Amino acid sequence: MPPHDPKKTPPQKGALIRFATHPAVWLMLIVTCLLGGLGYLVVGCGEWDPRRPFERNAPDVDRAIDLYDAGQFESAAEALETYLNTGPCSDGSIGLPPQVRQKHNGSFDLGLTLFHLAEKYGRRFGEEEAGDAGTDDPEETEKRSLEIDCAQIIVKAIASDPEVPVELRARAAYLSGNLEFLRKAYEDAVDAYDQALGLVPGIDEDADGDAIGRDAAWNRAIALRRLQEEEEQDADQEQEQEPDAGDEDADAGDDGDDDAGDGEDGSDGGDGQDDADAGGDDAGDPDGGDPDDAGDDGGDQGEGDQDGGQDAGEDDGGQGDQDDQNPDMGPMNEPPEGDPKSERAQMERLLDELEEAPTYQEEESKRRAAQGKQRRVMEDK
Repeated sequence: MPPHDPKKTPPQKGALIRFATHPAVWLMLIVTCLLGGLGYLVVGCGEWDPRRPFERNAPDVDRAIDLYDAGQFESAAEALETYLNTGPCSDGSIGLPPQVRQKHNGSFDLGLTLFHLAEKYGRRFGEEEAGDAGTDDPEETEKRSLEIDCAQIIVKAIASDPEVPVELRARAAYLSGNLEFLRKAYEDAVDAYDQALGLVPGIDEDADGDAIGRDAAWNRAIALRRLQEEEEQDADQEQEQEPDAGDEDADAGDDGDDDAGDGEDGSDGGDGQDDADAGGDDAGDPDGGDPDDAGDDGGDQGEGDQDGGQDAGEDDGGQGDQDDQNPDMGPMNEPPEGDPKSERAQMERLLDELEEAPTYQEEESKRRAAQGKQRRVMEDK
């Protein structure tokens, strides 16, 4: 075989052939392929972002997300609390270490998980409008509020951190508003929605861009409507509880009329009127008495003096006037003879009864006075 002539072989082509056939090159290529396949298995093509090729989710966060998707919110919260070193939520309080702001994506996932833990106490989010809102169990309401307090500590920390990306801050503020909406603190919910809209304004549904602003604007409008309904309901309750001054005056007037009616129609007043009917002729009238009574007394005196008796009988009519009197009047109202105390007590009782029924006595006196005048006129003739 003739010797190799180096002038006939191009030097570059020979160098490439030697490099390609070198065992070290093949070994490096194999190792690179193995590393690429391993990275695909760990990260996955769906989770890999070419803009951030060296960032990937932590295994604890991936496991928490799987638990979250499966509805195991307690286990997901425990995994994220361990990852962020916050400790468990206890009595509305949770730790706030630096990892919460540094690992803001995991912190947002923890806030979202705590939201679902709070949602299991009572009605779900958006369902509090159905039925009577006052039928919620106070114990469940308190448990829900404690979970919300823990979630708000985490969510507000990343929503107010300027180092966190704006999109995530807007989502954190939106989640904060939903948390307050969940426990019917609609005024606080509106404030949180306003913060989200300040970071990412609302856009039309057909427009391209982040839709979190549109969602915040929608929930904000509903929160304002619920707040207005509560204010109207409170105003109606205050009007129902506040008594009407006109009704009180009317009630007082009715009570006064009832009392007055009792005085006129009651047993004491009635007795006074009945006694006045029965014994009014004996008690006397305001004009000094009935002339017929004076005639009777004159007739009694006439028994001792015949002339006086005849004169009295001729002038006064004697026995004829006595027959005109009601026979039931005397015995009921006359006191026992010879008992001045009884007579005085009877007079005082009659005077009291006259004071209790002045209207009736005045009318009766006028009537009897008119009758007396008629009889005197007839007797004079």
